Amino acid sequence: MITIIIVTYNSEKFIRNCIDSIQKKTKRTDYEIVVVDNNSRDNTAEIIYKEFKNVRLIRNRKNVGFAVANNIAIERSKGDLIMLLNPDTVLENDAIGVLSDFLSKNTDVGCAGSKLLYFDGTLQLSCRRFPNFINVFFGRRSILRHMFPRNPVSRKFMLENMDYNCTQDVDWVMGAAMMMRRDMIEAVGSFDEQYFLFVEDTDLCYRIRESGKKVMYVPESVIRHYHGASVKEGFSRSQLQHNIGMYKFFKKYSIQKNKAFGFILYCTILLRLAVVFFVDQFFFIINLVRSKSLREFE
Repeated sequence: MITIIIVTYNSEKFIRNCIDSIQKKTKRTDYEIVVVDNNSRDNTAEIIYKEFKNVRLIRNRKNVGFAVANNIAIERSKGDLIMLLNPDTVLENDAIGVLSDFLSKNTDVGCAGSKLLYFDGTLQLSCRRFPNFINVFFGRRSILRHMFPRNPVSRKFMLENMDYNCTQDVDWVMGAAMMMRRDMIEAVGSFDEQYFLFVEDTDLCYRIRESGKKVMYVPESVIRHYHGASVKEGFSRSQLQHNIGMYKFFKKYSIQKNKAFGFILYCTILLRLAVVFFVDQFFFIINLVRSKSLREFE
């Protein structure tokens, strides 16, 4: 049996299409859908409760974050296979069946991830190398990546040169669409709940690979992903949580070995937050002035 877990937070614009695509595209019938709603302020929970009677809905009284919400669903579900799916995704084919077949045929694989496409059909880079002392400063959200978008360190870290049409052994895959066996989760532990949002998928894949199992990218499983819609809270929340998550990852696995790096990383995270925040505020003020000028002109 497959347990499909969807964590929602203000996802009313996407959740119908997500669940509809699962029910239409998934050929296997031995699956359950478990939605954990993190106290959405919109009608997400009501839509699921009223329109999808065969979906199990767990409603949290507060937003407990991605890691905790997934762990709640894992504990209360029945499937031997666990499929994590973001609410802003739509299955293009029998994506879940493809991953389940792949895991059943490859017992040396602990986690498998889908090929993700943006809604315009372009490829989303959904795999990465593990962050290290160098590439952490060149990630997708980094200042250096924005200043030098084609730099070789970022391209290597984000696997931009990887053939995304071929099955690949990778370090980690996005939690937006990933499948694991339940016994794999029991062996390495579920999501680390010190992460509220972001980096928890990196951490779990790290433990899976440390256990001797592979993490695989499987392009035959195709899913469209409206990237960022499930976490769209503005700069302060998403940027802050990503940087905090990355710091916790290094504190957990690397900083104890290199105290100097830990200090540099901490300072860099503060610098990144400060620069992006002030740039964000600058453009906010510019747009505000423009809007006021247009109103006066009219």
